[in-house]
Parts: sequence; structure tokens; C-alpha cells
Amino acid sequence: MTRHIIPWLVGPLIVFLSACEQTTALEEVVASPAVAAADATKSYVPVDLGTLGGNRSYAWGINDREQVVGFSYTADWRDHAFLWEDGVMEDLGDLGGDWSRAYGINNRGQVFGYGYTADGKTHAFLWEDGVMEDLGTLGGSHSYATGINDPGQVVGSSYNADGEYHAFLWDSGVMEDLGDLGSGWSEARAINNLGQVVGYSYAADGELRAFLWQDGVMEDLGDLGGDWSRAYGINERGQVVGYGDTADGKTHAFLWQDGVMEDLGTLGGDHIRIEAYGINERGQVVGHSGTAGGGLHAFLWEDGVMEDLGTLEGHITFALGINHRGQVVGGAGTKVTWHATLWTR
Repeated sequence: MTRHIIPWLVGPLIVFLSACEQTTALEEVVASPAVAAADATKSYVPVDLGTLGGNRSYAWGINDREQVVGFSYTADWRDHAFLWEDGVMEDLGDLGGDWSRAYGINNRGQVFGYGYTADGKTHAFLWEDGVMEDLGTLGGSHSYATGINDPGQVVGSSYNADGEYHAFLWDSGVMEDLGDLGSGWSEARAINNLGQVVGYSYAADGELRAFLWQDGVMEDLGDLGGDWSRAYGINERGQVVGYGDTADGKTHAFLWQDGVMEDLGTLGGDHIRIEAYGINERGQVVGHSGTAGGGLHAFLWEDGVMEDLGTLEGHITFALGINHRGQVVGGAGTKVTWHATLWTR
């Protein structure tokens, strides 16, 4: 049986579904034109970025120029990648199909993601100056881009000709297979400007493990005392963030550096998964955590302190990206609303 964790279903969207027990499908999450209101007790103010004309949107990446990318329903109920800048949300189009999603942007304004081709395949793309380029595959049918650095190197995962699902590094038109930890399955999630790649792979013993790939070698980063871990972000200092299970079976966010994996704690509740997705050069980490009141809130962790970023109108938020200025992006809503959100000080 092929083990395939579809990238866009991993993490916050699954957490959102588990948190909203009455919601039976992601498509039931619809949005309303909520206006963001600042919580006076918080140092961050959430800003609703709107949609492409549909009823939901999600923000996944932000660069240092405050350009935000993600995906949104259009007025005709199609998911499309967007670029938000100076209050305007631009539809980035697709690869010939009717579906696309953007997951990040570098400081050159290059956007990566994946979408449907005209023949119904899912392919990784790189968007720049109005042109969406198909990055191809490792020889199989599908590929997914999930990270980029400022030089324009893209990482993600693809099926190869043998049907294996492997992490890749795309550079100047060439897609390199990064291998795995011994199982035939791996997924890359982020890359820094030094070319260090992080993600996760099934090891030979069948457990899912966070990895750091550099200079052709894939290193197992260990765990928080449980059996599995996933890495989602890396900064220029080589600090890695992600999440994994603890010895008592909880899912907690971690910060890995110099061979040590640190548990980042919670916002007061661990009834649902605590996950970290992004880190900047200042070592600020973003993700989401259960709260003491039973909610799911976005957080910013810095110097041992986890700050609750609050909500728009509801009780659910998640953070997925942060730039070097400390601006955070993600999503916010209730059981029936969901909009891309930017948190600023």
C-alpha cells in the first residue's frame, strides 16, 4: 500500500476538522465578510485579507515585502492561488486546469505551489511576473511544491517512475530526487538560503521522522520522546521547527537546534495537536495550540514564551508563516467562517 500524506491536507486543515466535530467535510467551512477587531490584551492585531470572490480563503506564506500568498475560493467555487499586496488580492491563475494553491513566496516575489494541469494531473509550479511555470515531476504523474528560498530553489515531493513518493529539490529547471530515510517515501517542506532542506520521511522501521537534508545526506532529527515527528520550517541559522508526539502520546510543537529537540509547550490546552510551521531569523516560531478554554489559537513563540495571537470573531485561528519583520499569516474563523489573516504589531 502506498503511503501518501497529501500536503494540503496535512496539519491545520485536519486539526480544524477534528476541532469542529460537527463539520463532516472541509467544503462545509464557509466564510463571511468579518471585520477584524484588535484585542487590546494582545500585541498583535489580526487583519482579514478577504477572498477572491468566494466564501473562504487561507494565507500560507509572507515575505519581507509584506506580500502574502495562499488560496481562496473564487466566485464560481474554484480554489485559486492568490497574491495579496497593499490591500489587493490577485488571482494567479492555474496550470490549465481549474484549481491551484500557493504556499509561499520568497523576497524576489517568486511564488510556489501546485495545481491541476489540463489533463487532470497535479503539478508543482513556480509563478513569477505573471507567468506560472510547470516544474514537472520525478518521472511519475504528480508533484507538489512546498518550499522556496531566495535564490529560487524549490522543494517539494513527487512520484517517480517506480511509483515511490520522494522529496525533491528543483533548481534552474532540474528536479533532483533527495531520497528517503529507508522506506521509499519522503516529503520536503522547506529550504533555507544555504540549501538545507527539512521535511519528513518514513524510516526503515516504519515510523515517520523529521529530517534535515544537506550536502546529499538526509539526517533523522529524532523525536520528543514518542514515535514520530515532522519538520516544517528552517531558518538561516539552521533552526528547525515542526511537531511530533511526546512520551505520553500528545502532539507538541518543537524547535530543533544543535542536535536537541525542544518541546515548545502549549497555550494551556493539549486536547488537540500543538503544531509549529514557520520560523524567522530572530528565532520566532509560529503555529497553533489548544487553549485552556478548549479553543484552537494561533501562537507566536519567542525566547521560551508562547503568545496567543487571538482571533477575529470566532474561537479558531492558525498561523502558518512568518517573515523576518515578525508579521504572521494564517487563517481565522468560526465553524462556519474562514478567511486568510495577517497579524501585525
